Amino acid sequence: MEFKRSDFLKGLLAATALPAAAAIAATDANAGSAFQPDNTAAGPNPWTAAPRATPGPLRFVVIGDNTGLARPGVFEQAMRQVSWLEPDFVLSVGDLIEGYTNDRAEIDRQWDAIERAAALAGCPFLFATGNHDFNSPAAVEAWKQRRGAIYYAFTYKRALFLVLSTEDPPIPMPRDMIDQFYRIVALMKKDPDQVEAMMRKRLADGANGHDGEYAKGLNVANISDAQLAFVEQALKRHSDVDWTFVVVHKPAWKMSSPAMAKIQLMLGQRPYTVFAGHTHYFTHDRLDGRDFINMATTGGIVHELGAGNMDHAMLVTLTPGGPVYANTRLNGLMNVAGDTGQTRAY
Repeated sequence: MEFKRSDFLKGLLAATALPAAAAIAATDANAGSAFQPDNTAAGPNPWTAAPRATPGPLRFVVIGDNTGLARPGVFEQAMRQVSWLEPDFVLSVGDLIEGYTNDRAEIDRQWDAIERAAALAGCPFLFATGNHDFNSPAAVEAWKQRRGAIYYAFTYKRALFLVLSTEDPPIPMPRDMIDQFYRIVALMKKDPDQVEAMMRKRLADGANGHDGEYAKGLNVANISDAQLAFVEQALKRHSDVDWTFVVVHKPAWKMSSPAMAKIQLMLGQRPYTVFAGHTHYFTHDRLDGRDFINMATTGGIVHELGAGNMDHAMLVTLTPGGPVYANTRLNGLMNVAGDTGQTRAY
């Protein structure tokens, strides 16, 4: 008697099919797994696509700053590397473009390049406003036309995400500093080794990546009253989620920010995690039993010497016991051939 493999598989599937009650229970277990944005305004969205309602736990990747002074090729290859992890989506903490210029055509060129790179991740990419992304009138206009809201919330797989803005309102850069900055941007494209050596010498001499009179203003987190009201309402609407993830570009908890203190009070006793970037230096703080994670870079230049200077991506998996974090250096995230594809990653 001839036995076909297809017949065997059909029989196996029939024998292991879920009873109707079990199927209903599985459906109930996935309740709340669909992507539900909290901002319902018409127009562009601050994500490339909505994450799909897939089975399995929530898995997303957080990335750090690509700018200021993006080292050529690091971010683009990082997106290819992230695709190997197959997350539900990639979540940026901001500072993707160099920005600051009022040349709208240049701003659009920079965003076009980022969108091409983000597509290499092979999954939805979610944006947050960094100071480089949202500053000059041209940059502000471009964000609103291309990205829409500067802060937003959504639920997905039983988690609430609050993607907030520390550039509300933005802090513009003086014109003379813009010209100086873009001279260095041009040099970075031409001779990244020279720019890297210049920055490391400054740091070795005791400077910091955010030193200077103007840069002091960059260490201020601007979070408007309207944004605080938005946070309060979003938390009230979604009191039954399993976890809350908060994203701010600047690590406002390090900046004596009254607004951030209010947000922490609003979060109360719910389980949550906070992500930030901006400093180009990785730190992990435990405040009130919660994780406050300051991402380093995913392409941006070094701002501080030490163990926290790295290019990395963080894979977050939400388990019944809470998030599990896989913090991975780009120069250690390899494909099956043992290659990272990175040549300039820290």
